[in-house]
Amino acid sequence: MKVTRRVALYFFGLSLILLAGDFPLWGEEDHLAKLGVNRLDKKIDAPEFTLPDLTGRKRSLSDFQGKFIMLNFWTTW
Repeated sequence: MKVTRRVALYFFGLSLILLAGDFPLWGEEDHLAKLGVNRLDKKIDAPEFTLPDLTGRKRSLSDFQGKFIMLNFWTTW
């Protein structure tokens, strides 16, 4: 089978998969609300702190200013 035919079949199959779903791929649906994430009415600045990363390098919250970050604090008991 030629490469162009394979690529065409791939995109055709992908479009069938995407169009067959009953979910919007874009739009006004708030996916975070479905996960129970509450949006705040006003901006709250996080306090400045410094922690070591996995390599031991000290990283502060201000190093990531303007970027989306996710902090995962965990422990074992």
